[in-house]
Amino acid sequence: MADLTTTDGSFYAFQPDAVVAVTDHDAVTGEAVTCVHGLAPAPLKIGESVTAFLARIGEAAKFAQLTRANGSPIWLNAPAVGAIRAPLPGEYAAGGQAVISVGSLTQGVTEDPATAKARINAHGGKL
Repeated sequence: MADLTTTDGSFYAFQPDAVVAVTDHDAVTGEAVTCVHGLAPAPLKIGESVTAFLARIGEAAKFAQLTRANGSPIWLNAPAVGAIRAPLPGEYAAGGQAVISVGSLTQGVTEDPATAKARINAHGGKL
């Protein structure tokens, strides 16, 4: 069991493998803040870095770093990735070459499907 406290003071206790992704920027506002995906309907903002958070919960080796269409990094829980595919026409902004499904999150990334698959599998994915 692990825990975190959000920037607004909410406490969460959770199983570490429930985290599906972590980012270092809020995708909606662009704010530079670590966002944890998979524990609540919306990302949880926390006051520690992505690397510190993943190390603290003992999951760093399971997270593959890829790049969102806006150029910011996203760390995905590789063993939890269910699918990688090419984007549908007009589905993601220019530069999105692969779409990754992990838990309830669907994320476009700039890496092509083969590169994304290789990175995911290098961190324990089974694709």
